[in-house]
Amino acid sequence: MKKSASTIFTLVGLLFLCTATTQAFQVITQDIVKREMVTKTDLIKTADNFIVLFDTSGSTNEMVPGKNVTKIAATKALLKERNEWFPDLGYQAGLYIYTSNETLSGTFKAIYPMQAYDRDRFGAAIDQLPEKGQGPTMVQSGFHALRKVVSGLRGKTVVFIYTDGSGTVMRNFKQPIQIAQEIAKDNDICFYLISSANDADNKRLLASVAKVNACSRVIPLATFIDNPLYLAGALFTVKTSSYERLTPVTKVVGVQTEDVLFDFNGAEIRSEYTAGIDKLGDYLLGNPDAYVVAAGFADSTGDEEYNLALSERRAVAVKDYMVKKFSIGADRIVTLWFGEINPVADNATEEGRQRNRRVEIAVGGVQ
Repeated sequence: MKKSASTIFTLVGLLFLCTATTQAFQVITQDIVKREMVTKTDLIKTADNFIVLFDTSGSTNEMVPGKNVTKIAATKALLKERNEWFPDLGYQAGLYIYTSNETLSGTFKAIYPMQAYDRDRFGAAIDQLPEKGQGPTMVQSGFHALRKVVSGLRGKTVVFIYTDGSGTVMRNFKQPIQIAQEIAKDNDICFYLISSANDADNKRLLASVAKVNACSRVIPLATFIDNPLYLAGALFTVKTSSYERLTPVTKVVGVQTEDVLFDFNGAEIRSEYTAGIDKLGDYLLGNPDAYVVAAGFADSTGDEEYNLALSERRAVAVKDYMVKKFSIGADRIVTLWFGEINPVADNATEEGRQRNRRVEIAVGGVQ
């Protein structure tokens, strides 16, 4: 189910249009979708810098499981596609090869050295990436060199690492998990590991790196190819403040659900929301091309890092409920989590905090 860039913006935008006053299960007709006019849309930065580490080792010539494309060709195509529509919100950006024979000394080969992001120049840098991989996998030296790049950055940094998790052991270098822990300790950073790992040990390595903090994660390359929404919210989110209500027609193209609210410090689904979620599950069973985006949020009480992890648990709770009860494929339910950002009510009141402890649900892919 490959989603286009316009679908990404539309669906993520719908997440922030759903409020607690929405019906438990509301049909959206074709006329609503076609005529809906957003009057004000804000793109909110969720990071200040991003770095792409591109794997060009010999193992990237292998085919992506289930796809008629090599790993290196797939990752290069994904970068080009995202760069064509990516909004310029004043980021600092960098693009590096960390696995070529030129990097055996433990330093990056900079294709786009860390600087202000410019779409055209960044696109030209992507074009310079090789079409075919060669040489050993140097993930160990890649993490080592990353430390120097991020040390001079201000604000939050997201590092996208395309990797199969394998590496050539190098003396005088710490293990990748050790370096990742040290980087996360000294910097405000999130690791997005776009994994093409096949070996169980390599998968465990990447999973351990993703556990250095709440915002880091592993995304399988094959899954990401089908559903690029897994990166939604990494660098920006969409907030819509107003829209036009339109006259319904008979053709169904989607649904809206009410926000699922949670108890303080809780991630268990309340009984009053199961009926609405069950209706959504039945809808997905009857519409195999439909998919769900579940976005978790928290109120501002307590530690920001803890709330980010709590919002993830809430989104995962909704996903697990539907997967277990309806046997819906896990890849049809995308989970996103944003912690305290984008509150829908005043965190200074208990009523407002309750509304902010939520999972917002949007449904797309309806033919």
